[in-house]
Amino acid sequence: MPAAYATEATEDLLDFTYGLGASISVENGHLNESPHTILVRIEVQNPTDEGFPIYIIRQGKGGGWAELRLLGTIPPGERGLFELEVLAEYGRESVQKTRFAIVGAGADGERYGKFFELTEDWSEYERKINESVSAGLLIAVPVIGLALGFLMLFLARTAYDKKGETKESEYSMQTLVLPKTEGRPFSEKLADVIIHPGIVAIEVFWVAIFVMLMADSLGERLGFETAVRVVLLSGMCAFTVPFAYLVASWYYCRREEGKPLRFFIGMFAWGMFVAFFSLLVSSTIASQISGIEGLSFAILVTVLISPFVEELLKGFGVLVLSGHHDYNDTLTGMLLGFSCGAGFAFVENWFYFGSKANPFEMGIFTWIALVFYRSFFNTLAHGCFTASISALIGYVKSNPKIAAYAPLAFLPGLIAAIALHMVFNISAVADGFMVESRQVLFFVFNPMLIILLAALFFLVLVLAILDERGRKLRLGQGSSTNEQLRQNRGRQDGGVSI
Repeated sequence: MPAAYATEATEDLLDFTYGLGASISVENGHLNESPHTILVRIEVQNPTDEGFPIYIIRQGKGGGWAELRLLGTIPPGERGLFELEVLAEYGRESVQKTRFAIVGAGADGERYGKFFELTEDWSEYERKINESVSAGLLIAVPVIGLALGFLMLFLARTAYDKKGETKESEYSMQTLVLPKTEGRPFSEKLADVIIHPGIVAIEVFWVAIFVMLMADSLGERLGFETAVRVVLLSGMCAFTVPFAYLVASWYYCRREEGKPLRFFIGMFAWGMFVAFFSLLVSSTIASQISGIEGLSFAILVTVLISPFVEELLKGFGVLVLSGHHDYNDTLTGMLLGFSCGAGFAFVENWFYFGSKANPFEMGIFTWIALVFYRSFFNTLAHGCFTASISALIGYVKSNPKIAAYAPLAFLPGLIAAIALHMVFNISAVADGFMVESRQVLFFVFNPMLIILLAALFFLVLVLAILDERGRKLRLGQGSSTNEQLRQNRGRQDGGVSI
């Protein structure tokens, strides 16, 4: 049986007064990629003594009919041969049927027509994607696993450096579970809660629930085994780059200031959790406004609702952590915010790679390109958005005269983050329209904006480092290390960074 073939429909001709003498044939070929162009040949006999225009119409998924185009006009009494290129796309089903109608209009106003169905067999395409996903797992598991293993080993070895450790260390395994809160303000106790391993475990649990729901939904379309493979592969791909960003952020901050790892893991996990939660909130809001006429809901949610919800939730975690005494400067703030954004991007990308744009619906090569693009660029963008909130809070905290007003810096930082996120989403929507209309072959505005954001981020990072070093000099510390600064405040770090 060919991959695509046409059969006549058996229903009455509906509004057509007369049947139309026509034969339909489909060029045989394998549907091994999506989208795929199918060539349909249509031969029609003119039943009238006048010129006979022929139209092709197609039935949509909702049941309505839409005019595709005028095929041509057949001279009186003759037969016309037309070729129609149908763009077929995989639609989550192994066998898909699309109904067409050939419609001719006589000079006397009578309408002639004939239905036919185009059947698409995508089983070969599904087999190829399944093989690619399985092969991807065989390659990705050892390669990505090795990379993640190296990063985790580096993280553990650096974090558990025992040189000079003392019993009074503020950041030890004991204080990880039972932080020292005696005599500290409520804001600092709250900050210790948001980075507590128990809270991190709860956040990871809810993300796991989200992944199970995603796998279940995908399993209804692709089958359980295929869904599990897609979810596992997309999860590994989605996690690698954000985790590398997390490690780089903490290591850089530790090298400059000796800040503990728990801060960064706590913010990364908070970003993961609010990615799941913001999806629920955005979906609920979108469903409430779905009755408003004249609005494109996808664009409305993407451009207006999602940036507000996502940045508010991410920023709230940063605001809570800013109550800690070691969240005390621009550098610490922006790197913590960046880590939170990276955690958010991890779960959001997992959703995109595994459900919204999985390899079956996009094709394996397009999917791989999407994985690389979103992993590097969208993670960077989300990190920069949240860093605009956290850096401003850290800057205010680093200035003793206005440090008490640091929580108020959350609002202008949030406005900046939402504005950047909106512009980012608008650029992505614009690129999507341009690619779909074939004005360009790939995204233009979105990558340029991300590169600009990254350049601005690193510029602020350099300024933050210079500002922090200048602050240390003003405090009379010269080239003292962060551990010496803590000793001056009556605390000892001991080189342990957990």
